Amino acid sequence: MSHWPIVITDREMVDMPNASDSRSDPHSDSWLDFGPGWLFASMRDAIVVVDAETAQVALWNPAATELLGFTPEEALQLSFSELVVDLQETPQWAAARAGDSDREAVELFARRKSGQDVCVELTLSRLRTSADQRAYVLAVVRDISERHHAEEERIELIREQLASEESAAAQRRLEVLAEASRLLDASLEYETTLQEVARVAVRTLADWCIVHLLEQDGTIRWLALAHGDPAKEALARELQERYPATEGVTRVLRTGVSEIYSGQRSDADLAARAHDEDHLRMLRELDSKAVMIVPLVARGRMLGAVSLISTRQGRVYRTTDLAIAEELARRCGQAIQNAWLHQEAHAAIRARDRFVSIASHELRTPIARVKGYAEMVLAAHTDGDLTDEMLQRSLRRIDNASDRLTGLVRDLLDVSKLSTGKLPMRLRSVDPTELVREVVGRYQEQLSGTGHLLLDIVGQPGNVSADPERVEQVLTNLLDNALKYSPDGADLRVRVQPKARGVLVEVQDHGIGLPPEAAERIFEPFSRATNAEVRQITGMGLGLYICRNIVEQHHGRIWARSQGEGSGTLISVWLPELTSLPSAAAAA
Repeated sequence: MSHWPIVITDREMVDMPNASDSRSDPHSDSWLDFGPGWLFASMRDAIVVVDAETAQVALWNPAATELLGFTPEEALQLSFSELVVDLQETPQWAAARAGDSDREAVELFARRKSGQDVCVELTLSRLRTSADQRAYVLAVVRDISERHHAEEERIELIREQLASEESAAAQRRLEVLAEASRLLDASLEYETTLQEVARVAVRTLADWCIVHLLEQDGTIRWLALAHGDPAKEALARELQERYPATEGVTRVLRTGVSEIYSGQRSDADLAARAHDEDHLRMLRELDSKAVMIVPLVARGRMLGAVSLISTRQGRVYRTTDLAIAEELARRCGQAIQNAWLHQEAHAAIRARDRFVSIASHELRTPIARVKGYAEMVLAAHTDGDLTDEMLQRSLRRIDNASDRLTGLVRDLLDVSKLSTGKLPMRLRSVDPTELVREVVGRYQEQLSGTGHLLLDIVGQPGNVSADPERVEQVLTNLLDNALKYSPDGADLRVRVQPKARGVLVEVQDHGIGLPPEAAERIFEPFSRATNAEVRQITGMGLGLYICRNIVEQHHGRIWARSQGEGSGTLISVWLPELTSLPSAAAAA
């Protein structure tokens, strides 16, 4: 019997039959004789020896026939790459051919004689003949179909469990949205309602939740807070009171884009964020593992932000969680907006009712005077008691009352025009000094010894582009107010001077003054200072509102200053010069 000596990867020398002998007599025992201990025919695993260069099958044991269906005669005519299609593309095959590793395992699909595919595990090792240094690869082939099927079933079961858990979690999240919507729809008291919504969010989405609101002046305040642990809720409230909104909240309010953070922060990170030791202690006790911050937006307006925080180890917020959080924030934003609109509507109704009451009273007074003096003149004429002096006095008072009535009607018409944006302006070049001098001169005649109206002209202000009748209306209104809110015999002062490439006109009185919060409110429609209402000084609260709109249409500004009640009021009006209108307005 002729044999070839073979060297296996562990360097053990064994004999291998001549390839031609084995092919001529495949049933001969000689090609099965690999030396002592080599039970080639009786091994339960399929054994295939192939040429390392060509992948041609050289040896094929009975177990291989049982697994793949090919007889030894048929197998010896095949290339192993025909049976395992992707074998030669794997790094394990390349390593086995090169002898880089003792054993290389790979899972692939082998093709049976019937044409069916079977999932197998190939363990590859290199063989080498000692005679001619020919290289072979020994492949141990195991059927892992059942194991593969079991693994697939296990993976599918895991998928189903995860899907079931996700479905349950999604269902719980949807229940959160439903409960939140019910709470938000049930009340317009949004601050109280948002506190309840925060508690609902803590049940599923987070361990604690906080809602921040962006105020009109740009400040940020926390509006609602809930924590699953009552003891830590008190700590979280203290944290918000002492250390306002985080950088993340500020950034979301600025960008309008949601943010997610995951993973435990190191103590160094917490120390870098902390303002002091107390702050660091609170951050450690409220240690967050995952955070979502989503914006509160309604109709394109940034209202605030909702922060959802988890302290559970390993918790990671995903896109599904973010979608639920953003939907929750959207509904909260709508509720806040609806509550604000409701409040504004009620405020408008109250303002309307107040306006109707004030307007009816204000209009009734001059009408009553006209009627009263007219009736007095008619009665005196009927009785023959009408004198020239009585007639002149009565006609003068009727004329004053008519002027007052005309002014009230004009204010009402102006407000109507302002609401539609159609207050007419006829601009031309105007000398502000001459205009102020003319109006002040008229009022100086009306005072006639009951007080003093002083005019100060400082420097030479340039001309302005203005509607002289509208500017006169502003000056007249300011002087009327100064007289109305000053005691009899009080001194009034008007100053005109160039200022910031424009002209500044100031009207100073020494009357009842303004409370601290009234300096801006007096320029709102139907709004008056509280001390004027307490003293029952007549007025509809429209004059300064109209003045502000007229001045702003001239690209100017109007404002009020007062040291408090009883200290008088200074009203300032600034208008840009004609020669530098755009730049002057910007400078103002």
